[in-house]
Amino acid sequence: MGGTSTVHDKPRAPAAEPLRVLRARSWDDPKLARRGHDPRSAYVERFWVAVLGPSAVWFLRLLAREFDELAPDEELRLDLDTTARRLGLQHRGGRTSTFMRTVDRCAMFGLAYFTDDAVLMVRRHLPSVPRRLHDRMPQELRDEVGHWSRTDGQADFSVGETRLLASCMLMLGHGLHESAERLVTLGFAPNAANEATAWAWAQHCTRPRPRGRN
Repeated sequence: MGGTSTVHDKPRAPAAEPLRVLRARSWDDPKLARRGHDPRSAYVERFWVAVLGPSAVWFLRLLAREFDELAPDEELRLDLDTTARRLGLQHRGGRTSTFMRTVDRCAMFGLAYFTDDAVLMVRRHLPSVPRRLHDRMPQELRDEVGHWSRTDGQADFSVGETRLLASCMLMLGHGLHESAERLVTLGFAPNAANEATAWAWAQHCTRPRPRGRN
């Protein structure tokens, strides 16, 4: 289930009763946790949007934020009408609604899959856009995407130092996307900057929160 090349069937046919609540669970992949891209990252902003479309990326980002607040074994319960409206979409017409077409698009590209009609597994980290999908991008992005796979450009910094710098940026209040962009402007290879920022973000989100006073 966790392999990056796994292909899943498209979502099952809808149940007789209209689906009102969707249970979403985290689809974790150790390989992508190290090499993949957080849905809120600069890489996804640049390249996956051109393939998935903005609505699907917004949906993945929304779930990423919600998953950050859960324990590893917890699941989300999404009211479909409310979730659709949070994304500026509609959930009318069941499986044919604009919102469910957005969900199905995530499944089409292997970023989510249904275990049954009401349970959706969603990737916490996205793979790099497969080469076979590069022709869906405009030419300027096709020229740029190869640059983002480089790991050179950081000879003076170890992986640990790069991650530390990314952690410092997050502690200063910079967001995930902004931190990755700042590392790139400092001369780090985009893929190395993205990996370090994704790692630092995961550490930031899983750090125990202080208990409130009684």
